[in-house]
Amino acid sequence: MTKPRDENAASSRLRQSMLRGNSLNVAWRLNYVANFYTVPFYLALDHRIGISRAEYVILFCVAQHPGTTAQEIVAASGRPKNSISVAVAKLEKKRLIIRKRNGEDARRVELRASAAGLSMYRKVVPLLQERERRMLAPLTAAERKRFDALLLKVANNVAAWQAPDLTALPPERRYK
Repeated sequence: MTKPRDENAASSRLRQSMLRGNSLNVAWRLNYVANFYTVPFYLALDHRIGISRAEYVILFCVAQHPGTTAQEIVAASGRPKNSISVAVAKLEKKRLIIRKRNGEDARRVELRASAAGLSMYRKVVPLLQERERRMLAPLTAAERKRFDALLLKVANNVAAWQAPDLTALPPERRYK
């Protein structure tokens, strides 16, 4: 039977191997950091106050851009349409957002944070800011500034590579 200490050592070796020596170093590292930044936080947030990741993404967007639509949030966040749709309904039921048809275009349903939604947003942002500060703590101020600029440059280029190109894979073989 494997001892917990052995499992920790094995997972540590695997982590270091994956972070330092694989064929997708940058992508793996970005995913690793993003997972550890978001997953534990949003699981704890959901457990503590009943707000899921998708719900907070919407709250974050509408607090900063009142009147945005669910479709715009999907496009801007990369979150799946169905999870945003379900989260919008839950937030409306919790009275944290308000849906309103646009006066000029009745097809456009705009989302706005309610007073309670804005209050929730304002309570959570400092927690995420502190988490970000701790995540970037190993970097000097100059490194953080450079990292931020480089990350923005990569993020601004997402449209150029976001659609996966799987044409090199044979289409006839399906795994189930």
